[in-house]
Amino acid sequence: RGGPAEGTAEDVARSLMDENAARQRPQWALEGEAPPPLAGAPDGPLERTMHLTLTLSGDFIEELARGYSQQWFQDLVHACARDCHYDRSDFLRRLQHIAFEVQKPVLENWGFEGDAQGLYDMTCILQEHSRGRRSDGSDAPAWLKERVESCLTLLYGGHEGGMLGSQAPDLDTGAEVGPGAVR
Repeated sequence: RGGPAEGTAEDVARSLMDENAARQRPQWALEGEAPPPLAGAPDGPLERTMHLTLTLSGDFIEELARGYSQQWFQDLVHACARDCHYDRSDFLRRLQHIAFEVQKPVLENWGFEGDAQGLYDMTCILQEHSRGRRSDGSDAPAWLKERVESCLTLLYGGHEGGMLGSQAPDLDTGAEVGPGAVR
């Protein structure tokens, strides 16, 4: 658990799909409807309430990747990209709602709030540990950068989803999907 997953990308994706994170396709997607708006929007600025160690952050990222690797999620992300005609801004706006279907059960499993506060805490933690230069002055470890890159690839629908490329989100610039972005 301390290092990156080993094997080919196909082997890694296959092993990720065997886990329990966000296994069920949401009811709204089964019915062909749009995702509901995110609940629990804050009245004021959010403050960080949770912390994870570097190692636990790596495990947390793996669990998010397991959820994002689920076929139902990949299907929804690919459909989202098509529905917004591959317009990046529209895609990112819509993706935050789809991604929350994976993020909420993972957040709750880890003791975070399953709302905007949990998304904010998750984003802060992942930023803290995965930036090129961490707050303590050390570089983020290569194994963590690889996990984050793999997780982001799955979040954006993989290379076949059509939304990765030269415009892919960059952890060091602070680009984000919206609430709950892995950045």
